[in-house]
Amino acid sequence: MAILQAVNMGLRFVLELCLLAALGYWGFQLDLGWPLRIAATIGAPLLTAVIWGLLIAPKASHRLTDPWRFVMEIVLFAVGAGALYLAGRPSAGAALFVIFLINRLLMILWSR
Repeated sequence: MAILQAVNMGLRFVLELCLLAALGYWGFQLDLGWPLRIAATIGAPLLTAVIWGLLIAPKASHRLTDPWRFVMEIVLFAVGAGALYLAGRPSAGAALFVIFLINRLLMILWSR
């Protein structure tokens, strides 16, 4: 069981990176001029990383308590899934969100 928990925690990290990549992809796909596309490509993941680092990360300075941390995670991953949908990748968005939910459910069941 410990191996599965470790794999699930590794998947969690990969999902966090996928969230940032999804937001960057959305920014790059915007039908705007290059300066705004570049700003969105960098800004959306950066803002998300700051929110994650301040409110969700294990060593966050203002870490939310449960259930609010879980709600914030759902919101951020829903935004990431929606960004992929808007960028023309609805299947990838759905997969990101479903895998996040399964991963988080397993974390709750294993109390991690």
